[in-house]
Amino acid sequence: MESAVTTLIDSSAAISGWVAVAALAFIALLGIFHLWRSNARIAQRSQELEIELAERRRIEAQLEAVQAELEERVRERTRSLEARNRELSELRLTLETANQRLRRLVTIDALTGVANRRHFDRELERELRRSRRDERPLSLVFLDLDEFKRFNDTYGHARGDEILRSVARTLNETFRRAGDFVARYGGEEFAIVLPGLDARRATLYAERLRRRIWQEAIAFDAATHGRVTISAGVATVAPPMAATPDELLRAADQALYRAKCLGRNQIASAPVEAASAHAASQAAS
Repeated sequence: MESAVTTLIDSSAAISGWVAVAALAFIALLGIFHLWRSNARIAQRSQELEIELAERRRIEAQLEAVQAELEERVRERTRSLEARNRELSELRLTLETANQRLRRLVTIDALTGVANRRHFDRELERELRRSRRDERPLSLVFLDLDEFKRFNDTYGHARGDEILRSVARTLNETFRRAGDFVARYGGEEFAIVLPGLDARRATLYAERLRRRIWQEAIAFDAATHGRVTISAGVATVAPPMAATPDELLRAADQALYRAKCLGRNQIASAPVEAASAHAASQAAS
């Protein structure tokens, strides 16, 4: 009986040992299974991450390519705009140069380089308006070269042109105040607008010019050792008197005629006769 019990006990112990071993094996297998599943998931996730990383790199490469293309387009556009700007700048410079040449042709006397008759007419009218507005005197010097026609007939127009250019340079060097305006009126005639100068000071300026031209001793007649001389007339309008450009020119021309009658190489002046006074004197005569 005791041996049967012992055998039963030993059998039970053996069974319990196998069960424990089986349980441990099951647990081990279960652990291995979970580990395998974890590794599989990790491997799958790693593969997904690698695919995602590869896709991201592909997209980044595409973006870089697009960005590089855009940058190249921007550079090309910038170069194109810079070239266009240079072209426009050159065209603008050409246009400005052409406009300057056109203005010079319109306003400057081609022979002497001083203002021409057209520019003088506009300037005189403008200065007369300013004189009335500012209540300041305005003087006009009207001059020509003595016996210039005889000189041209004797020595030719080329030599005459040289003398006209020389006289024009002397005019520019003599009348250098801001606002002084020198013009070639026509032929051998020149006109100088002198803003702010009364009759006395304008006559002094004209006399200075006459002496300077005389002292320069520009040869006029080689046979008689003659030199270039000028005759000039001075006319002035001062507040409250008002005059038109024609009235001022007529007075200066009358003064020039008087200088010629006095023997040339002279400076003379004449009063400005306004239109109303001129009409009255004409009616009285």
